Amino acid sequence: MKTRRRPYADCAVQAESRSPQLLVLLLLAIAGAILCTPRLIAAETLNTYVAHYETSMYGMTLDIERKLTETDEGYRLSSQGKSFAATLSEVADFSVTEGRIAGKQFTYQLKSLVKRRREVHFLPEQGIIRSLKKKEWTEFPWEPDALDRLSQQEQLRLTLIEAEEQGNPAPESLTFVVIDGPKRGEKILDLVGVEKLDTAIGSLETLHYRRRYDADSDRSSDIWVAPSLDFLMVLTRHEEDGSPIELSITSADVDT
Repeated sequence: MKTRRRPYADCAVQAESRSPQLLVLLLLAIAGAILCTPRLIAAETLNTYVAHYETSMYGMTLDIERKLTETDEGYRLSSQGKSFAATLSEVADFSVTEGRIAGKQFTYQLKSLVKRRREVHFLPEQGIIRSLKKKEWTEFPWEPDALDRLSQQEQLRLTLIEAEEQGNPAPESLTFVVIDGPKRGEKILDLVGVEKLDTAIGSLETLHYRRRYDADSDRSSDIWVAPSLDFLMVLTRHEEDGSPIELSITSADVDT
């Protein structure tokens, strides 16, 4: 594992709060301060990590373990959760080239009273992206920047790492193309600002991003990431139809 030094210098970042927000199905998030002296290694590598989160959704409480590991072809990001009534698994395989994540395959499985499975296959040699939901496949034309909903979160992290390496402030808005089931969507995140959060692992300065929705939408999605933890997510909140889901960090071990 290549290591990345973090010689930070304080850098103030401000942004106006804007309306709507960020969607993450199993909401994951992390906190930290925004600091901006360039690092010695460009954003061609990601530091691996193991982080644990706690969330409540659909009447269940889940402990989630998220792990980023290196593979022969790049990286594997996995998210695993269990409760007495359900088992959740998400796995994304990808590589990193010139600061961009290149997806390979994504699989989501939920086993409970209802079983759900989703997949996304990135097939550049065939010029297509295939996506599975409810046992039906959808094909999309190839897009080199397209992501699945799990690797999207590592692209957010990678983008913020690159901005820091270049001595730039955190972007005020970010756009990601995400393939999820039969839908191709552009998710826009707006920077709300720098905020200090009290978490299970201590007080952290964080970057707070909010997903942009239509003005009449009843949905809201927010994510907080921590520069001091290599831009890991520490907190995510999503609300739809008055039903909130929150995922908060309980531990983190980042290989730096």
